[in-house]
Amino acid sequence: MQTPLIVDKPAADSAPSPARTGSQRSPDMDEGSPRYAARGSNGARELWLESWIDLSTEARRGHHPRSPYVELFWLGVLGPSSTWLIRRLAMRLEEEPDGFSVNTGEIASEIGLGSRQALQAAFDRAFERCCRFGLMQRGRHNTLFVRTRLPDLTSRMAERLPPRLRAAHELWLRRQSPDPTDVDVPVRARHLAMALLACGDEPDSVERQLHAWQFHPAVAFEATHWATEKHTRAQAAVDGATGVGVAGGDSAGAPD
Repeated sequence: MQTPLIVDKPAADSAPSPARTGSQRSPDMDEGSPRYAARGSNGARELWLESWIDLSTEARRGHHPRSPYVELFWLGVLGPSSTWLIRRLAMRLEEEPDGFSVNTGEIASEIGLGSRQALQAAFDRAFERCCRFGLMQRGRHNTLFVRTRLPDLTSRMAERLPPRLRAAHELWLRRQSPDPTDVDVPVRARHLAMALLACGDEPDSVERQLHAWQFHPAVAFEATHWATEKHTRAQAAVDGATGVGVAGGDSAGAPD
């Protein structure tokens, strides 16, 4: 089922139009419209992309599609194809903030879902998934509005994450600043390191991942060292409370 169309850019002062059903056809989609484009033989079509203007506080504090938060948590909800799609479109909107025309077949090829019919079907599913989760929205004249900031997962979506990621997400929410734009780089690096350790990553892997996310090597080293110490102390406290290694272990009665 396709996502309902909207009349105008989804801003605070604009209301959505009723969805069209069946064979109804909007005059905005007439072939004389400057942004009208029929589907090609491979199902591709031309779309006009613009940034989704959302004036809510939550949207302004959202996460960049290429941010660690999206890679850690949204990826498990959206799936890889949809995540790559929203990342690629957001990147293009950064380069052309006034909007641009794009061929869906070309975008599909750029993220590895072009050419064969089966791959095109996978691209269509990725597209619909982004719409279903509110990251993109169709407008009139073949316009597509794309979020350039992704919100936090809802509690319901977070519950669907694997146990380790769910625990890491809860830790993230407890530690995040009231205004993420004011969090300095070292603090963000520490929070990310803690989340990765909570997912089961080894310290060396955590430091390498922070490097990949463009943190300065000194910041990555300090954050990993701090998070490892804190994580080790917390784990030791849990082990002590449960009596791990206190009695009956393999070391009981062992020679000095």
